[in-house]
Amino acid sequence: MNKINLYKPHQSKNRVLILTSLTILASSLVLPLQQAFAVTLTTVVNFNGTNGATPRAGVLKGNGTDDNLYGTTSAGGTSGNGTAFKLAPTAYTSLTTLINFTGTSGINKGTNPVARLFQAADGNFYGATFTGGTSNFGTVFKLVNSTLTTLVNFTGTGGINPGANPAGRLITGSDGNLWGTSSTGGVNNKGTVFKVPTSGGPLTTVVNFNGTNGATPLARLQLATDKNYYGTTSVGGTSAKGVVFKLTPTGTLTSYSFSGANGANPQSGLIESSGFLYGTAKLGGANNKGAIFKVPLGGGTPVLVASFNGTNGANPTAALIKASNGNFYGTASAGGANNKGAIYQLTGATITGLISFSGTNNGATPESTLIQLSNGAFYGTASFGGTSDKGTVFKFVI
Repeated sequence: MNKINLYKPHQSKNRVLILTSLTILASSLVLPLQQAFAVTLTTVVNFNGTNGATPRAGVLKGNGTDDNLYGTTSAGGTSGNGTAFKLAPTAYTSLTTLINFTGTSGINKGTNPVARLFQAADGNFYGATFTGGTSNFGTVFKLVNSTLTTLVNFTGTGGINPGANPAGRLITGSDGNLWGTSSTGGVNNKGTVFKVPTSGGPLTTVVNFNGTNGATPLARLQLATDKNYYGTTSVGGTSAKGVVFKLTPTGTLTSYSFSGANGANPQSGLIESSGFLYGTAKLGGANNKGAIFKVPLGGGTPVLVASFNGTNGANPTAALIKASNGNFYGTASAGGANNKGAIYQLTGATITGLISFSGTNNGATPESTLIQLSNGAFYGTASFGGTSDKGTVFKFVI
């Protein structure tokens, strides 16, 4: 009867207050459920070995009106050395193999591409292979349609193209050259920063890492709005847990070390947002399951933003992206409900796991950075899982 009395005219003020409270309460209960049901992941490609296997790098969309998605697999193909492929824009389920890598010889030298392709202003795609090439230290290549041109064969600790095992995506530097990192090689065999013209080598070594200033860089560089380059190394520094570094265009490098509490062993590139550079660390943080950190533009000691706890993901190796809704999103290579990886959202200092990978059904071990298309959908790759356990390309919708 008291609830019926709420509708009496002389109690209309109380009625409004109570109904408003109920509406707020209902909204707080319903919205999370709506959001949970709205988050979906769809496998668009299952790799089977013949069409590639183990896609460790993500996909990218072609420039301008080219709506194809492009990517690489680190294994599989006709020689087992990996492939480069494209996906047609009609649902992105139709895969065309552009090239099969041929190892240390042959027409498409290179093995095990783990770096994402990069499309430069000239419209051509550029990339790197972790191994293969004439010395089996990896390559830098140009890809035009189905024609590959080897620009650099890395030569290890010496030779004409010092460096080895490039793992991070190339970028275009402020000087118009391709800039990248090699995870080993160089004079100390601890990795390098290099640059090379789009017409090909020999390359120029900008930095030789020595351990104190970092070692084993596995990620791409970020050319920030202050005209400096920023990056990470996975080990080295004062605690041997990796560094964030600032590199001027003239080659002066300043390193800032991880301690473990603020993250450890970063393998991802950085992104710039609101005066800071954000990244992920594979380990460290409050639970030693990885962390998200930031450093101010201009450089500084990494500051912990949020820690992974296993449930919301663990061991992230991919960079963050900032989506059109203003939130950050990423993949974690482990953790989630099945410990096979997760897609997560960062809002403020809170990491929320959105999707848990399950293996056969929707992939496992996502190691790549997501991309978001103009329609709001995200695309990425899982290195394993899928129907053949050789990896997938997936679509993720909020």
